[in-house]
Amino acid sequence: MKSYTKDILNNFTNMKKTLVFDGILVGIGAGFVSVSYRFFLSYMEKICRYLYSIPLNFTYFLILIILLSSLGLIVGLLVKWAPLSSGSGIPQVQGELMGVFNMDALKTIISKFVGGSFAALGGLSLGREGPSIQLGAATAKLIAKFLRRDQNEQRYLISAGASAGLSAAFSAPISGTIFVLEEIHKNFSHLVLVPAIIASVIADFMSKTIFGLSPSFSFSVKTPLSLNEYGHIIILGIIIGLIGVSFNKTLLSIQTLYKKLPIKNEFKPIIAFLIAGIFGYTFPYVLGGGHHVIESLVANRVSIQLLTMILVLNLLFTAISYGSTAQGGIFLPTLVIGAIGGGIYYNIIAHFSLIDINNDYFVNFIILAMAAMLSSVVRSPIISIMLVTEMTGSFEHILSLCMVSITAYLVAEICRCKPIYEELFERMLNSSLQETENNYINEKVLHQFIINYDSSISGTYIKDIDMPFNALIVSIKRLNNEIIPKGNTVIKGGDTITVLTDNKHLKDIVDYFDNI
Repeated sequence: MKSYTKDILNNFTNMKKTLVFDGILVGIGAGFVSVSYRFFLSYMEKICRYLYSIPLNFTYFLILIILLSSLGLIVGLLVKWAPLSSGSGIPQVQGELMGVFNMDALKTIISKFVGGSFAALGGLSLGREGPSIQLGAATAKLIAKFLRRDQNEQRYLISAGASAGLSAAFSAPISGTIFVLEEIHKNFSHLVLVPAIIASVIADFMSKTIFGLSPSFSFSVKTPLSLNEYGHIIILGIIIGLIGVSFNKTLLSIQTLYKKLPIKNEFKPIIAFLIAGIFGYTFPYVLGGGHHVIESLVANRVSIQLLTMILVLNLLFTAISYGSTAQGGIFLPTLVIGAIGGGIYYNIIAHFSLIDINNDYFVNFIILAMAAMLSSVVRSPIISIMLVTEMTGSFEHILSLCMVSITAYLVAEICRCKPIYEELFERMLNSSLQETENNYINEKVLHQFIINYDSSISGTYIKDIDMPFNALIVSIKRLNNEIIPKGNTVIKGGDTITVLTDNKHLKDIVDYFDNI
């Protein structure tokens, strides 16, 4: 056993030396695929708007019904062919890194790319960020297999690919890196950080080469919010936090409703596509990811009544689109709903002169509400703050963004609403989405954990730690020293420990160390 553990640690040491080079390759590969997806989706959305601009007559009505039904069926068949390509892709990446999923990388890329493009063509209210993250992760897995990397390095490269995917989707390299650390791994290990930030920067360079140096959104804060108006930030955070809770509950309820429908799964996306057709001719504001909605909202002020209709119908249609299992994410629709909520709130307080109307703070409230909504839904305030900051290219509102994000976060916590990706991940586990092979389940993996200073095992001998799973602590990093653990070695707060286990027990080990 000692010899086997020594070999594992030697491989672990050698892996650190290759992560920089591999991170570069992943950045190029994942960046290319994700940027291509973003580029292709932009054309699909243009075609979508053209399709719904054609005057409707009986003949074109039949053609449109056939087209939308065909697109929905193809999307459903693609999901049946590659089950892990459905929906956002973020829970699938989490499951891949925890060893509970083993996605077929090539099939996932094909299904995600084609299915996501068809969803955009039909007008479904889905975003590009989740698919971009999974596309980047799947591309990284292909690269890792081509380079013949072991299971441990493969997981770090998949993380780097996910980081590159988000960076390419929103031209946000810092957010791409933080997302992997805060949302996927939930720790700041340098083994995750180094390849992730390298891949993220490369993907962002490729994205800016194609889409230009401008931020994702063409608006930014011109006049920072006065300190006298900061009371509105707390109220806005509470309101948007409640909208975020409603969004999560609605999305999960619609997903449950879809599962109860007495039709085969491959036919369910047709429902969302046909509803998109109805909205295309009655209320097109809710079609697509919603990027153009935010842009036009800032450029052309609309009434509170219209904004309220857009918010409610966008929330419902996003849930309908996502629940159908079509390939698409909820990051961008979430930001859109938040932005609309911010616009409504500002219009109300401006109408009643509850804010200094000599300074037009409309854009400020749009940006603040976007961050608040994302913080409430995803429960990752740091990524919420950084993503909105990078997407708008404005750093004048960091303090107000922090305040509104934390407020919305606390509202969701008080309402006991689970983070949406955590809930979706648990549902996927319960649905037994994919059986994994025995050799994959039993494959040995290494995972790092940082011991909190208030952890129940801080100050405890290793021999006294009751880990009820198939696991072994094989290394401890304390400051700059590497310690080979023994039974009488004391675990201390701040230690980075490396645990040897297998894919079958990895999730249990992660849950164990998260709760001690």
